[in-house]
Amino acid sequence: MSDFKFSQDYVVYKAKKEGVYPIKETDWTRLRRLIQGIIPNKSLFQILSSISFGVFASAIFALIGFNTAEKLDTWVMPTTWVIFSVSLIAGIGLLILDRLQKEMITYSTNDVLTEMTEIEKSFDKSDDEDK
Repeated sequence: MSDFKFSQDYVVYKAKKEGVYPIKETDWTRLRRLIQGIIPNKSLFQILSSISFGVFASAIFALIGFNTAEKLDTWVMPTTWVIFSVSLIAGIGLLILDRLQKEMITYSTNDVLTEMTEIEKSFDKSDDEDK
């Protein structure tokens, strides 16, 4: 380490030797397939759920306002109740789909990491420098 000259008192760390896994092509192909199978995390269901809950909240305010109105067409209240119900059910359903999608992505990621750990186990990591 005396090859380095610094104007201040620094500690120079020695580079650590890295190991290399000679991986079989079939294992590499399997890992590539698993990684390609991971679905990218998209928040489409979460966005649609937020929109549904927004429509649901609007229907609540509309129902409150329509209850104080004196003269309404006969179709207004039933239509508002349908919008209220459908948007609530859709919002809950989309939240469930979003949660299931996140679980599937987490499972896929863990599956690849498990496969990589199994490949690592098939190699002897003992340090051959001492021999």
